[in-house]
Amino acid sequence: RWCLLVWLLIESLSFVYKNATIIYPNQGYFAGEVILMLAVFFVDLFRILLGSISNRTESILLSAFTIILTIAVFFGYLYFILWQLFVIRAELIMTIIALIFTGSEIIFLILCIVFFARPSPIPTIYRHLPYQASL
Repeated sequence: RWCLLVWLLIESLSFVYKNATIIYPNQGYFAGEVILMLAVFFVDLFRILLGSISNRTESILLSAFTIILTIAVFFGYLYFILWQLFVIRAELIMTIIALIFTGSEIIFLILCIVFFARPSPIPTIYRHLPYQASL
């Protein structure tokens, strides 16, 4: 989560810098990019929370929904590299790092879904009983 906060800080500072030094052809571009930055931040924050919950509960449905959010966040980060009007080197580096983490999380989420879908070696009856050591 700290990496997400660092990304938001660098992205916000780059928008402040770009607004002060670069003349946008239309202020709608600038406002749209700021709104997209905040949307990507909050969706990514929700995705991390949902992924944590789905990992603890081993829920396939929540993991699948997390994959959908991860793909949406991935394309949001991709926008900030490829389609943004003006890109500064610092935000380019930070967004590439975020893309690498997000891409690897997609792979791990798919592996988790495969793992969660496999039958457990422990019978269902015994899963929730407290462990008792036999002497």
